[in-house]
Amino acid sequence: MIHLNTNKIIITTDFSETSFLAIKHGAFLAQFTKGEVYLVHVITKHWEKFNVFTPSITLDNVEKASDAVQKKLEELASDIKKDYGVKVTTVVNSGNPTTEIVKFATEIKADLIVMGTHGYSSWEDLTIGSNALKVLTKSPCPVLTMSQQAETLGYHKIILPIDTSEHSRHKVVLTLELAKQFVAHVYAVGLLADDEASKKHAMEVMLHQVEVAAKDKGVACSTELIENVKNRAVATVNYCEKVGGDLISIMTDQDAELSGFFLGPYALQVIHHSKVPVLSVKPEEHPENVSWTMLSGT
Repeated sequence: MIHLNTNKIIITTDFSETSFLAIKHGAFLAQFTKGEVYLVHVITKHWEKFNVFTPSITLDNVEKASDAVQKKLEELASDIKKDYGVKVTTVVNSGNPTTEIVKFATEIKADLIVMGTHGYSSWEDLTIGSNALKVLTKSPCPVLTMSQQAETLGYHKIILPIDTSEHSRHKVVLTLELAKQFVAHVYAVGLLADDEASKKHAMEVMLHQVEVAAKDKGVACSTELIENVKNRAVATVNYCEKVGGDLISIMTDQDAELSGFFLGPYALQVIHHSKVPVLSVKPEEHPENVSWTMLSGT
């Protein structure tokens, strides 16, 4: 079973508005769960194209860039310590953002990566940003992403979409543990496509198992089954808006690992369209070792 730990939280920043919002969410989570923050920026060869400082700084090499970024990060770290009272370590690396972030997360055994979905990509209006996309696919730990609309801090209504895939249940324990920390209400929603009528009973059993697991952990939980779903991502986002959810917990797709780049369409669409933060959890590598019958370990 995948469990929730927030002892070491990496927050990536490219000094965009969305990344500043990610800092607020990550720092608040660290404060609430008594974790520590690693504020990370990766300098790339395209860095000089973007004027992220005021007043602007002309950079002629990576060393000067590193010094300028380090200074900026230290200023942000000082603000975080003052506002949230958490330990903050600043990290400046250069190279490929995905490679460096994933490498660093692995080295320190990070528990969570927090990042905005939009950065410098010219495709911002069409996708979630290439760096965020790759990190989501390759991260060794859960990733919390948010768009510019996700301004509310704290999680009181957590949406837990359940489908018929084998790995859909991997995120249940982690989500319930987060809900317990925030005294949040979990809304487990079963999503069945119009050609999955034969799986209705199995879905009802799964939702009941989530209810039992939530009760065992002392977490308030509601369940709902939605049938004849045309698009699971749309249904998930719409359901979140209907109940006033402030966090969606999803799985990254197993087949995404084959390409090492693309997320499956469900995860990609939810992350792109959600107005609230999305917690993306990577499936366990050995699902055959998990007991599906009663969510053992809960």
